[in-house]
Amino acid sequence: METIIIDGRLGEGGGQILRSSLTLAMLLGKTLEIHHIRAGRPKPGLMRQHLTCVQAAQRISNAAVTGAELGSTRLVFSPGPIKAGDYQFDIGSAGSTTLVFQTILLPLMQCGEASTVEFIGGTHNPGAPPLTFIKRSFLPLLRKMSGNVELEAKRWGFMPVGGGHWRALIKPSQLSPVECLERGELESSRLTAYEVGLPNRVAERELRKYKEATTIPVNEYRVRQPVAGSPGNLLTHDLVFENSNICLTHLGRPRISAEKVAMELLNKVQEYLATDAVLEEHLADQMMLPMVVAGGGCFSCTHLSLHAETNMEIISRFTGRPLSFGNSRLSY
Repeated sequence: METIIIDGRLGEGGGQILRSSLTLAMLLGKTLEIHHIRAGRPKPGLMRQHLTCVQAAQRISNAAVTGAELGSTRLVFSPGPIKAGDYQFDIGSAGSTTLVFQTILLPLMQCGEASTVEFIGGTHNPGAPPLTFIKRSFLPLLRKMSGNVELEAKRWGFMPVGGGHWRALIKPSQLSPVECLERGELESSRLTAYEVGLPNRVAERELRKYKEATTIPVNEYRVRQPVAGSPGNLLTHDLVFENSNICLTHLGRPRISAEKVAMELLNKVQEYLATDAVLEEHLADQMMLPMVVAGGGCFSCTHLSLHAETNMEIISRFTGRPLSFGNSRLSY
């Protein structure tokens, strides 16, 4: 089995290098040897959510693994055949479950049978795609490529407590390349403030501030109180265009006012609407591996982050075929 050696100091030097490498190793049947894991972070090495990614990948592929322990900065991962099944992965902290999901999603899609996967931990984390973003931004694009995935959220989990619990049904899917270059006219939009266990009418204040400040047409303003294992707040703006949908999100944080959260999300939405792109920077990153599995595709996007550029380099090292970005288009 061919071995791909990856230096975790590459590019932004974070956990995405590990996760993309694990996914590609499973998809391509190659051994991964990675050094200097998360070298670009204040606390290098495997933390709980990264270790859970390794353990999840190991379990679905019956991989031979060395270095799978907390704090480890070196890992060798040799996957076997991917096996569908019923799985449960508990991070044991408020670490991001959506990142574990994205690590094993594409390999499980290649199986001949469906898999049911339950996740326990954080669902809405800083620095990771919230479950709401996965459900309403990432999966609709994956479905355009013939991906068949269903999500059921039983309980949200915010930092620092976590306690989230959700389920993914991943069905066999042969992804097809798509060309999505024009999102079309904005047809409708909806602003939602999610609030769990917080004082001072945070959600209502967020909606009021947003409504005062925005010039973007909003068809509906609403407050929701999801079942959650910990207190927290999320503000989202769903944008429905002729050819695509996107849900832009922003997490509330301790000691940050509701009004500031509203303005921070509004700035994100205004920046996105100032372009003609289908993908914003986070979606551009997340759609790269599906494009590899599909064997092609083209999306318009705003710009590439260092995170995304690093992901492109990892893909090139595993496949020998780089993605390209030019004229605001991401292609494979």
